[in-house]
Amino acid sequence: MSSIYRIFFIHDEINRFGKVSTDKIVEKFEITGRQVQRDIREMKMMGAPVEYSAEAAGYIYKKPWNIFDYADKKTLLFYLFASKIAENLDLLPIVSKKLLSEIENIYLKDYSEVMKRISYEMSDTEPFNAEIITRIIESMQTKTALDIEYSNAYGVNSKRTVEPWHLMNYGGKWYVLAWCRESKEIRTFYVSRIVSILGKFAENEPFEKEIDEPLLKKCLSEGYGIFKHTGKTIDVVVRFYEPVVNLVENRKWHPKQKVVKKNIDGKKCVEFTIPVGDYTEITYHVLGFSPYAEAVSPPDFRKQWLERAGEVIKKFK
Repeated sequence: MSSIYRIFFIHDEINRFGKVSTDKIVEKFEITGRQVQRDIREMKMMGAPVEYSAEAAGYIYKKPWNIFDYADKKTLLFYLFASKIAENLDLLPIVSKKLLSEIENIYLKDYSEVMKRISYEMSDTEPFNAEIITRIIESMQTKTALDIEYSNAYGVNSKRTVEPWHLMNYGGKWYVLAWCRESKEIRTFYVSRIVSILGKFAENEPFEKEIDEPLLKKCLSEGYGIFKHTGKTIDVVVRFYEPVVNLVENRKWHPKQKVVKKNIDGKKCVEFTIPVGDYTEITYHVLGFSPYAEAVSPPDFRKQWLERAGEVIKKFK
């Protein structure tokens, strides 16, 4: 867990009770006394007038201090702006909401009305288990493996041991890219399908596979969409016609995309060339713009798109 959470706890305890003991911090976060000392040093670097009092048998403030005094207003405004996104994604834990309220009440009273008029919405989000997210982050921090029970797309559960390398939010949903010991390759796991993390946190099970940064970078950046690919990607060409040309022509589907404006048979269109590792997501994306989008190439991609469109017609006609 990041030291900032412990620092917030220390700060809150001193403000509420006038002191906080080393034992209470150690018990709360299951850390060592030496780690507490490092956190106190970090607080002093932030300007906190914190010191140990033998009389109080704990840490105290020599004078009143607010944890946000070291931050400038731009930083606080950015935090508030980001918090609007976090609220929409159910990412803000209770302690952060309390701190957010403190920022608004003490430092940004002049912006209170404006902040009520800022929101962030996503069309498709899913709730997640905060404990599972926390355990994944702890696993990445300590580089220790996790035993999970995972449910696949067909609802079939399996148990496997994974080594989380990267946690990402894509389209309002959380995914973890992890080394799977069973398959001996990096896999993308849908966090909401992690039924449970089995047993106690595996402190004695270090990663057996060192994080391969070039592989991870390739996996995150090469192919379009959530179907991350560690092998060779394929360039697909998608063409959009009026009346959606102006809607899509400035969109960033992928960092390596190529966009060409064309005029075919007197009709304005725009062509996207996008690298993908799997046709699934891009096929459904093209279908979502029907009948104004066309899968052009390669041939097997176009065939899959036409088959999916045909299945819709056959099923619901």
